[in-house]
Amino acid sequence: MSLLGPIEAAVGGQPMAIGGQGRRALLAALAFNPGTVVGVNRLVEVIWDDHPPVTATTKLQGHVSALRRSLVRLGGPDAVNVLQTRPPGYLLCARLTSTDLARFDELTHRAAGARLPDGAAARVAALSAALRLWRGDTCVDARSAGVAVLAASLDERRWRAMEDLAEAQLVLGDHNSVIDAMEPLVRQWPYRERAWEHLIEAHMRRGDIASALATYERLCQILAGDLGVKPGQRINRLVNIIRAAGQR
Repeated sequence: MSLLGPIEAAVGGQPMAIGGQGRRALLAALAFNPGTVVGVNRLVEVIWDDHPPVTATTKLQGHVSALRRSLVRLGGPDAVNVLQTRPPGYLLCARLTSTDLARFDELTHRAAGARLPDGAAARVAALSAALRLWRGDTCVDARSAGVAVLAASLDERRWRAMEDLAEAQLVLGDHNSVIDAMEPLVRQWPYRERAWEHLIEAHMRRGDIASALATYERLCQILAGDLGVKPGQRINRLVNIIRAAGQR
């Protein structure tokens, strides 16, 4: 099952018809933690936010039945065990369910075990593979408020993986890749100081002192204008090094 983008599901390699947003939200809520029971009340909240219909529990049961029929249609009678009733709600059987999210977690865990600087190449390989799993915004076609909260935690893990990748790429001297990745990241999320730090350092290591300092000034203006604060100590120490290098 794919969560890292539009929600997709397959049984035995055959794409499964999921249905409308309600069923997609239900499947997403269960697939975030396969093997974990999600209660009926929580599922109702995820699917309908703060405005569930009076018949929400009945409609939820209908969504479950429809998904089970799709599973059986593709995978035979045993496929019904993928989506199980477990009081006080439902779960996806972890043994029978694989997700791109689980693969992402496996790869980022492998990357974390590759220590810098010696493990930089292994870290780049694992994180690059992890980030290629993303096909767009998480669960973009099931964005109830409840799903959006779940998806936001995954989006944060995605940005953090991008920053970890940039750190390893700096060790390998791949400065252009860092700039290409971090520039759009800081434009979208301008308060991520670690991304700014990698971007500034990439300019510095490429020998472009002027761009490094200009990037720092952009950060200062954003933080001062929006939050009334200054960059943290790590970035300031880096910029002091850059300024000293520029005076030589």
